Formats: sequence, C-alpha cells, structure tokens
Amino acid sequence: MTMAASTVPSKPQTETSNESRRGPLFVSLRVKLLVVFILLYAVIFGGVYYWFYEFATDAVMDRLQEDLETLMEGVSGQIDGDEFALMVEQAGEPTEDGYYPDVNEDGTYPDEVSRIYWEQAAFLNQMKHIDPRARFYTYVRGSEPNEVIWIGSSSALDDPPSGATFMNSDVYGPADAAILYEGLEDKKFLLDIYDDPNFPGGWISGYIPIRDSNDQVVGALGVDFVASYVREVQDNVKDGLYVAAGITALLITVMVFLMAELLSRPVTALTKAADRIGEGDYDQDLSHLTPGRFSDEIGKLAEVFEIMVGKVATREQKLKQQVVELQIMIDESKRQEQVEEIVDTDFFRDLQSKARAMREGMQKREVGTQASEQSASGGDSETGSDTE
Repeated sequence: MTMAASTVPSKPQTETSNESRRGPLFVSLRVKLLVVFILLYAVIFGGVYYWFYEFATDAVMDRLQEDLETLMEGVSGQIDGDEFALMVEQAGEPTEDGYYPDVNEDGTYPDEVSRIYWEQAAFLNQMKHIDPRARFYTYVRGSEPNEVIWIGSSSALDDPPSGATFMNSDVYGPADAAILYEGLEDKKFLLDIYDDPNFPGGWISGYIPIRDSNDQVVGALGVDFVASYVREVQDNVKDGLYVAAGITALLITVMVFLMAELLSRPVTALTKAADRIGEGDYDQDLSHLTPGRFSDEIGKLAEVFEIMVGKVATREQKLKQQVVELQIMIDESKRQEQVEEIVDTDFFRDLQSKARAMREGMQKREVGTQASEQSASGGDSETGSDTE
C-alpha cells in the first residue's frame, strides 16, 4: 500500500504556475464609471424620494389634522353640556335595537332624556352630512377600569341605524382606554392611519371634552375622520416618482455611458499604445491625446507618456549598441582564448621548434651559398689578371 501511494503522480507544475500567473478580473473603466454613477443616482434619488414622500404625507396629514381640529372644536362647542350631563344622569333603559325610545305617535317625546338624545343625534347627523369625511359619537368614562360608555352617534338616524348605541359599554385595553380617557381632559389626536373592518378606507381620530355651563367636563366627543386621501396622495407620489425614476434613470444611464465613453476613450488609446510599445513598436502618434488649448489630467498623462516613450526608445537603442559592442568584445576574447589554447599545447611548441630549426637551416644554407658565390667571384678575378 505504501509503494502504491508513493507512485501517485503529483500535480503538474505547469498548472500551478499558470494559476499563479492568472491576473485579476478585468473590468473596464466605462463599466466602473457606469456602476458608480448608477449607484450614486440610486442613493440620491432614494433620498429625494423619501424626502418628497414624507413631505407630501406630512403636508396632507397637517391639513387633515387642521380640518379635524376645526371640526372637533366647532361641533363640541355646539353640544349643550348641561343637557348632555342631564341625559347621562337620568338615562333610562334603551330599546331592543340599543337606542333610546323615539317620539310618540302624537309627535311628543316620552321624556326629557329622549328629546335630548334625539336632538343631539340629529345635530351630529347633520354635521356628518355637512362634512361626509367625519363620523361623530359621544362617550363618558365608565365605573369599571378601562370602561367606556357610549352615549350618542351621528349614525343613529341612518337607515338602518349604526354606530355607538345608547349607554352601551366596552372595556378596552389600557393603551386604547388611556387615549379615550385623555379626550375627557383635553384635545387628543390619533394620527396613525388605521383600518376599520366595518367602513372602507383609512381613518384617523380625534377626541375633545364636552363642557357644561360651569366649564366642567361632562363627557367627550369623538370624531373618526377619513384619511384615505393620505393614501391616495402617497400612491400618486409613488406612481409619479416611479415613472420619473424610470425616465431619469434611462437618461442618466445614456448620459453616463456617453460620458464614460468620452472619458475612457483616451485611456483606451493609451492602453493600446502601451501594448504596441511593449512589443517594441515605439513609433506611436499620441499627438491627438496631448494637451491643446485646454489641458486636463489625461492630456498631461499622454504628454508625459510620449516623453517617456522617447526616452525608452533612445535608451533601448543605446542598449542595443552596447550589446553589439559587448558581443564584439566577447568574440575577440573568445578568439584570443582559442589562440592561447592552441599556443599552449605541446604540439604547437614542437611545431615551433621544428619551424625554428628549419629557419636556422635555411639561413645556414643561404650563408653557405653566398660564401660560395663570393669565392667563385674572387677566383675568376685572379685568372683574368694572370692572362694579362
């Protein structure tokens, strides 16, 4: 098993080296600019949208609260607090439908409480018709904790009647009861829009005390006010801003793309020129990128790059010349070494000795020949003298 494990081939070094040489993911400048501007636009537009949405909502809510407050003060001021207190104090049993007995056949009321109840119900119903956005009702604090006793309603005269029934009590949770109880002391607004399952549309509410002639609180008036207009405004703002956002985003995308193209074009040209220069082609025309009347960073970069290319080309020419000269020196040195290697051999020294001996022999023969010629020349001269 150990032998088999030792024979498993290792990962090729070429693959590892290729992975180590793998460069970072290339993302063009155009794409980077486009992404940056789109993100910047999204942040700015999101902020503007949120501000405008909140501004429109607050403006509508302020107007609704103002209308609600005016309506509450006007209606509560028209309710006779003394009669309201008498009605609560002397209230009899309501009818089966939960309301107080109506007028008799002869047109008279059964009692004073019946008259007060229906006159105030008619007044609240009249106010509802004057401002259909509102529903009115009156109430007092119950004797039990968190208990509220309903007195009158603007919908008691509807057909069929609806709304709060006479002397009907409900026990609420502490938070809801506290809101209603605050309305027995001073004006109180519930401006968080809520939904009523029995009535369509969103609602807000307000509560205000009912006072008698001695300015004593004897009950409270509640007003439910339609707030669906707020949601309509919010929806209109959303729809309008969505359309505006889409059109603006499209225009900004086109503008950013064109601007990115304009800004990245000289950089792309410089990149291509750098690639050709890296391959040894130094004859590059960068005049269209260098500064003209108006200079910028890219133009300055092109100018510096052009100067650098000229210096690099000159330096490379010098290096080539130095390489040629160095190559000549190396070749001469190699030839000298080869000659020295030949001269230092025994064969060459023996050959030198033989050549030296041959030169000496030839010199001796030449000397002997010259001597013979001189002797012969001297003998001929003497023979001629004797003949004479």
